[in-house]
Amino acid sequence: MQEISLDQVDPSTYDVIVAGAGAGGLLTALALSDEGKRVLVMEKVDRVGGVWHGYWVDGFRVDQGLHVITRVTRGAFVRFLKTFLSPPPEFVLHDGWDFRVNDKTGTIPSSIGETLRWPLAGWRGRLGLVKIGAKIKTMKLEEMKKYKDISFLEFMQSRGATHQVTLDVMQSAIYMAAGVPITEASAYEALRTLKDTDKESSKLGSAKRLLLGSSEYDEGYVIGGMEGLVKRVVETINGDYVLNAPVEKIHEQDGKVTGLTVAGREFAHTTIVSNIPLWSMDKIVQSDSQETRDFFERWSKMAPTQGITLWLGLDRIVIGDRKNRVLVHPNPNRWIVSISSFDPSCAPKGKELVAIAMMIEPGKSVEENVAIMKGNGLEKYHPGILDHIEMEHVQTSYATRAKLIPGQTDLDRPGPRTPISGLYIVGTDTAGSGVGLQQAAQSADGALKAIHEDQSIIS
Repeated sequence: MQEISLDQVDPSTYDVIVAGAGAGGLLTALALSDEGKRVLVMEKVDRVGGVWHGYWVDGFRVDQGLHVITRVTRGAFVRFLKTFLSPPPEFVLHDGWDFRVNDKTGTIPSSIGETLRWPLAGWRGRLGLVKIGAKIKTMKLEEMKKYKDISFLEFMQSRGATHQVTLDVMQSAIYMAAGVPITEASAYEALRTLKDTDKESSKLGSAKRLLLGSSEYDEGYVIGGMEGLVKRVVETINGDYVLNAPVEKIHEQDGKVTGLTVAGREFAHTTIVSNIPLWSMDKIVQSDSQETRDFFERWSKMAPTQGITLWLGLDRIVIGDRKNRVLVHPNPNRWIVSISSFDPSCAPKGKELVAIAMMIEPGKSVEENVAIMKGNGLEKYHPGILDHIEMEHVQTSYATRAKLIPGQTDLDRPGPRTPISGLYIVGTDTAGSGVGLQQAAQSADGALKAIHEDQSIIS
């Protein structure tokens, strides 16, 4: 894919126009290219990738947000990359989770035996966790769907799981995925995240894991970071892209998409994939249809997440392992990862790149949030980090996705089709299971299937 100017665009030479160059849009363009389609990507800012992005700061390579990717052996995102990139990218799995509750650490237990030895609770808490853990491990996806309209806390309370430390650890695990605490997170989304139900298993398989547990973590980091990944995807796409090209309007006539207005100029086209945030589409889609206006108006009220990532370049190796660490208490929950332990190329030799992420504390400035991230237990449990800072870099809004709350679960959200024929929607705020890049890939999958189905009907 080559960069061109708006003046060079001839829409008739492209099979599909993609509005917005986030992960969902680029993955859709990547798959279409493999089918011989020519794609034009319009992006409003001066680079492609959206939050799927990486860059260098004082000799350290950072990503836009903490991208430890789930489902790196079997997920939709990795399947896209392995199918359409040659050679496929290399992922390094992490070595597990550590949840710290003041002076005790433990993981989320994966078996009855581990639960009965869980160091974060006494016997009463452990027995309660065995009960709720067995229920979650053996629950099927269809049963989970029944709980999409209540919060995860309500689900836990309905099952008698009220042990506070258990709830606190569950909250820290769900918080990063759903973008909200367990008082607000959809029970369906939380249950699916905890069980990893993108892949259903038999009752026998569920019972076996419940008894024996599992040490497998299908999560990891890509060698080369987001910078290298996006570069390879862009190079593989067949077509062109235009930067600083905001899509201002998408036009419809008689229920069909007819084109779009970009930076004041109109371009005619009958197949458009929108990777524009769904909550802003009501201001962009121009339609005389009340059904269409109501559709986009409903999703304009979507609540997005807001996160903050603190990148610290250290002058020596302090952590040096591939663990995912979560500070549960003292609050707020923070996620700490040594990225250079996965991929040493992101830091100078002998130095370390550490990322700390949390959901942003509302009503506080960026500086106040950073002070919270560096305090509240970090100085006690990881003093070496603060003593060896050579580079410090802060990002906000690393997770531009919808909060996974009742009414905004993957069962509720729209996509890939819209009321306008020929207009498809992709992204982390549209239909598709998972979070982050997984959800972007799932949404791209849906758009591709819909485009194929619609074109086969036309032909």
